[in-house]
Amino acid sequence: MDEYAGRILAGRYRLPRPPADEFDLMETRAFDTYSGQEVLVRQLLLPEVVDADLDGRPGGPNGDEGEGQDEGGPGGADASARRALEAARAAAAIPDHPGLVQVFDVFTEGGSLWVVSELVPARPLAALIAEQPLGPYRAAEIAADVLGGLRALHVHGWAHRNITARTVLVCEDGRAMLDGLALGAAQEALCGYDPVPQEVLAATDSGAPGDAAERTVWGGPDSALALERARQARIAVVGPVTERWAPEQAGPVHDNWQFAPPVGPAADLWAVGSLLYRCVQGHPPFPEESAAELVQLVCAEPPAFAEECGPLRPVVESLLRQDPAERPEFEELRGWLRSLVRSAPEPEIGSRTVQVPSDPRKLPVVRRRGELVRLRRRRRAQGAQRPQRAQDTPPHPPHPPHPPHPPHAPHAPHGRHARSGGRGRSDRSPRHLGIWLLGLILVVLLAFLVYAAAFMPRDDRGTANAQAPSSTPATPPASATQNTPTPSDQSATQTPDVGPDFTVRSDPADFSVAVRNGWTRSVRGNEVIFSSGGGDFQLIVALGEGSAASAGDNPMTYQISDEPQLADYRASQWASSSGTKQLTTANGPAAEGDFTWSRPGTGAQLYAGNLVTLRGGRFDVVFMMGPADQQTDIAADFAAAAQTFRAGG
Repeated sequence: MDEYAGRILAGRYRLPRPPADEFDLMETRAFDTYSGQEVLVRQLLLPEVVDADLDGRPGGPNGDEGEGQDEGGPGGADASARRALEAARAAAAIPDHPGLVQVFDVFTEGGSLWVVSELVPARPLAALIAEQPLGPYRAAEIAADVLGGLRALHVHGWAHRNITARTVLVCEDGRAMLDGLALGAAQEALCGYDPVPQEVLAATDSGAPGDAAERTVWGGPDSALALERARQARIAVVGPVTERWAPEQAGPVHDNWQFAPPVGPAADLWAVGSLLYRCVQGHPPFPEESAAELVQLVCAEPPAFAEECGPLRPVVESLLRQDPAERPEFEELRGWLRSLVRSAPEPEIGSRTVQVPSDPRKLPVVRRRGELVRLRRRRRAQGAQRPQRAQDTPPHPPHPPHPPHPPHAPHAPHGRHARSGGRGRSDRSPRHLGIWLLGLILVVLLAFLVYAAAFMPRDDRGTANAQAPSSTPATPPASATQNTPTPSDQSATQTPDVGPDFTVRSDPADFSVAVRNGWTRSVRGNEVIFSSGGGDFQLIVALGEGSAASAGDNPMTYQISDEPQLADYRASQWASSSGTKQLTTANGPAAEGDFTWSRPGTGAQLYAGNLVTLRGGRFDVVFMMGPADQQTDIAADFAAAAQTFRAGG
């Protein structure tokens, strides 16, 4: 905490104490006293005439948001600042993605707009380029990662508009992440543009009276004069950065050149092309001495030739075309970059190999193998001859006579041969010792496997069919049924322990399942729904829902293609699945998996665990669903339900 001894923002973010010669902290680390973690804080200066607290937090002069707007008027500076705050918050509401830096908070304080995001252990791409230009294949890898984050934005209707060498972060493991969306949206709104997509505005129901309607009416410049004012303001705010000045963002500045007013994904592809040029060539495709000259050049002149880009040159030149319609499509560009990365040559490491020291005193003594072979053969021959010589010939005269041995003691050989037990040394060589150790290890592993198969616990859902051989008939003989309980009896007498928070309910719909205590039951068609108090969590059980004759006898195929409970998952453009597998339960063949998707229309992120069982030619479904940020609790509830689910009598 001694490091963060500066000012406090929003009552929770502690800034470090700046040096005496620094007064503006445009970007700095901070400590969040609420969460106890370090964050990154960026500052965007607002027009000086703004005197009210725009986001409704304590700190305004009177707490009235309408006074500042009345003083500044509809086109005043505080109105543009309010739009900047709304645009930044709308950008921060985009669902999290591994290729995008998360934004935690957006607020205004002290005449500035502050964006609080996660602190990623990474370096800006500009720092890497300043040290040394990148190769074309490494630049293609970074661009492929950037396209992954852009795809998540384009699916939600957003255009990033702030892709630069400072907003692309290269992590320690080599992957690239995209930052700066919220800050770029605030800058665009502050200049007079509307970066928020119409789809987002139409689906907004924030709860603030009139907020959604006000933002829907505002649609950027609506006249030639307003468009020119917005362009001049953007020149002052953005500055000479080629990646942020696609021709459709800079124009029209010539009478014979007209661009489509809306700025979309094509502008981001222009930024990716300019970024690739900068990475490999080491300089931008247009001179960046003046922002006004740069705006003129991107519309009037073609970019400099990408002579040093090598195999990346066709991609860069196609992305830097002036007409947005002539630039490649997203998927086409993604395929080009992937094929380029796959064709990358192996790195040359000859110049970086470690040289062996030439000092002979540091090298091992070189042994001649021939002498060792002859010595081994000689010892083997001696070991075969000495036992016979010890019985037939007397000891050598120079040796003193040996004392008589007892009658029961055998004659012990003498000399070096005696220490080896009457045989050559070759029987106890390191090779034989290694064979003995290997055999001992194999015996220990075999004993462990036998113990595991005999005494370790097994999965309840796979034990019933695993214990019986495949040739055993499905119906036991009459003599066996008198003493052996049926599977339904076993499930009733050997119910798994699911903990005190759950209760195994026997439902009137002829099934039993573990449900969390306090949940209510309802029926919808052939679905039995158990839900929590607020209705955020739902456990759905549907018996005999689909026919195997029409959907096939594969539960996994029915789960992915035809199951009604996953209809929203199949219709969502933002969906993923994991852990899908086939298994055998006490009810029959089954398929299980975890699914995450964005609900169409509302955009809510949902997570579900799903179990489909084939029984009697029809499918039974156990479906546990809830918010994606409660994945741990949903997984626990689903595990208890799947473990205890029994259907039919």
